[in-house]
Amino acid sequence: MKKRIVVLLLTGVLLSVSACSNSAGINASKSDGQKMEQQEEESKVDREDNKEHQDQADQEESDKKFEDTVSNEDKSVEIQLYVSNDDATAFVSESVKIDELTPENIVKVLIEKSVLPSDVQVLKCDKQTVDGVESLDVDFNEAFGTYVCSMGTTGEYYTIGSVVNTFLDAYGCEKIKITVEENTLETGHAEYPGYMNRFE
Repeated sequence: MKKRIVVLLLTGVLLSVSACSNSAGINASKSDGQKMEQQEEESKVDREDNKEHQDQADQEESDKKFEDTVSNEDKSVEIQLYVSNDDATAFVSESVKIDELTPENIVKVLIEKSVLPSDVQVLKCDKQTVDGVESLDVDFNEAFGTYVCSMGTTGEYYTIGSVVNTFLDAYGCEKIKITVEENTLETGHAEYPGYMNRFE
């Protein structure tokens, strides 16, 4: 009889221990399941955040490209290019498109229209207000001075005039001073020490 009681007690203990461990196992697996769900949820949120950040980055990059395109398009301008007519009696102007308003681009079109030789370069171009008037200081390399000095009076007049009128129009100024290697431009026919107005 005692043996039966001991066996019953042991069985009861074993069953309760087993039930506890099962319950703990179930609770653990429930807990694991909740953890996994939570991790999946967090992972999903992270992925959505990453996607949002990526979308935002893509949008910013797209906006930047658009702005770059617009700013590149905006840089091209039309200027009035002045040259002498065929019999060198007057100035004629034509509208010319350049990539961007720079002194180098203006000289480039003057070279293309045979107003200046290909070795002429602008060394400096400063826009400033002198005595309340919008003015330009343009400094050329030695090749400019040499070319102008090699011309007759009429050729010199129309070459200087083409440069003066084209630069003044392009930059919206009233007066311009031209120098060569920072020295006063002097030719066999004239000196150009100060600011000049448009040529007529």
